Amino acid sequence: MELDIKLQINKKQEFLHNTFLLRWNPAISSYTMAQFDKELEMWAGGDWADFDWSIFEWQKAHRGDRFFMVRVGEGNTGIFAAGRFISEPFEDEDWRNNDKTSYYGQLEFEAIFHPERADIITTDELKRELPHIDWDKGHSGESVDSQTADKLELLWRDHIGRNKHLYLPRAIKNEFYDSRSDIDKAIELASTAHAADYDLDGNPTILHPLAVGMMGHNDLERIVGFLHDVVEDTRYDFSDIEDLDFPQVVIEALKLLTHDKHTPYMEYIERICKSGNMTAINVKMNDLKHNLARGREGGHTQCVEKHTKALAYIENYIAEHSK
Repeated sequence: MELDIKLQINKKQEFLHNTFLLRWNPAISSYTMAQFDKELEMWAGGDWADFDWSIFEWQKAHRGDRFFMVRVGEGNTGIFAAGRFISEPFEDEDWRNNDKTSYYGQLEFEAIFHPERADIITTDELKRELPHIDWDKGHSGESVDSQTADKLELLWRDHIGRNKHLYLPRAIKNEFYDSRSDIDKAIELASTAHAADYDLDGNPTILHPLAVGMMGHNDLERIVGFLHDVVEDTRYDFSDIEDLDFPQVVIEALKLLTHDKHTPYMEYIERICKSGNMTAINVKMNDLKHNLARGREGGHTQCVEKHTKALAYIENYIAEHSK
């Protein structure tokens, strides 16, 4: 049976911090197309062998970072795979078989499309959407800026969406496969957890976490925003969230955001700031901003004072520590 894609489902992943382009030219690489064909068959059969790749800007790379793999050179070129680093960079013999060394990262693939037998994000499309990148050549393991990373994510999601017919028939055979995105699961859990609850103004409680989630600047902030009050205000606990296979970075942010009522409020705010967890910090600011808006509208003076003080503390903390 012709193999055109490999998909690995693994929800226990850390959210990306940086994004890298890993380039592959089969004509000059020590990793040949024949090896790729053989390993793709192994991957499709469920054998997730270790896979390493060189990282030029290795000082910027860390476990959990995002990568997109780009085929360059001859043939059908463009982005054909994506995933995350599952190791810190490590030094080893250079792949060119010279006397030098290079740095590598161990990869975990989210999906691999065969560049000769399946649709990929073509070089022409990449040049049109991201013309500032040299898509024909360059080092493997170059980092990209956050705006480029966001655009790549959108292109990749669109590509996956247009090619579901290729990977879903294989993916659903995996007992761990869940077709829902983490955002879908977060909204569903929050809606169930807050069902039939109402705020001080008589509005459905779910409107607040939905608003906080939508204020997020990336998917991680949205997911954490949707879930930020689940453990604090409902019968659900962290084990219920972990059972849904959210990434550990979501759990870590939620634990920081969950206020133990035995802890003074401003001490709780200080703990979030000192954690350095920017997801928790940003979601808390979004939470406070929405609480301030509805507090002022509802005339809840004490809440407004408390939340104004907390938001000012976070903003001042960020300003002082960003110098």
